[in-house]
Amino acid sequence: MKEEKSTKKGIKFCPKCGSPIKEDSLFCENCGFELSKGEGKIKDLVEKLERGEITSEEAQRELRKRGLGHEETWKDFIGSVVWGVLCFLPGFAKMTDLGILSFFVQLPSMEFSPIVIYLSIAIFIAAIPLVAWFTYFNIKKGGCHSEDHTVILLKSGPYGIVRHPGTVSFTAFFVTIPIILSGVIPFTILSVIAIVEIIATNYYLCAWEEKTLDIPKWGDEYRIYMKEVPRWNFIKGLWNLRKKGEKI
Repeated sequence: MKEEKSTKKGIKFCPKCGSPIKEDSLFCENCGFELSKGEGKIKDLVEKLERGEITSEEAQRELRKRGLGHEETWKDFIGSVVWGVLCFLPGFAKMTDLGILSFFVQLPSMEFSPIVIYLSIAIFIAAIPLVAWFTYFNIKKGGCHSEDHTVILLKSGPYGIVRHPGTVSFTAFFVTIPIILSGVIPFTILSVIAIVEIIATNYYLCAWEEKTLDIPKWGDEYRIYMKEVPRWNFIKGLWNLRKKGEKI
């Protein structure tokens, strides 16, 4: 049977056979599975943070000591840099009129109907409160300090809809900005490539983050969360909440 651990109304279940077990049990009485096997590596930090024994700053420092804190690298910026170059190079070439960039000036630009532009503006505006919402949850409920990642696994609010609400929000900005500004900055085939690139890069970073940070931090708890909440699919996340009858 595929290993899985879950809780329903405070009841803990064995990851292997699904039998109910006591909260403090070390082994499943039914199949003998070692219950600590699927636990994350920061269970002690979560408990201390919830009891108020450490601050979020102290928890984040300990995360970094354990190699589970998010350290910004070139991977976090390269996608945005490539997106910016592809989107704005034709416009820059047109303004500077440099001969070496004449090829980019000649690229045919695409025009959008007012409906598409208004829809893009609406998506852009809708993403702003989502950024504020997930930031509030990170700091107030997740043991997050500034731009750090959460210590406590959040599964409600925006995290009850998608697993990466922040990345979804910022990706929406990247996708809509070239369309909104298409009347000023030419929207060319490079803009299309830029949008595809930023979506693919951000999605890859989320998958990489889950594999290298989230699963090691929270173990089976995060694996179950992955089954319950989609990574990016906002519509599916809202539909799942509707079926469960949960409030966000």
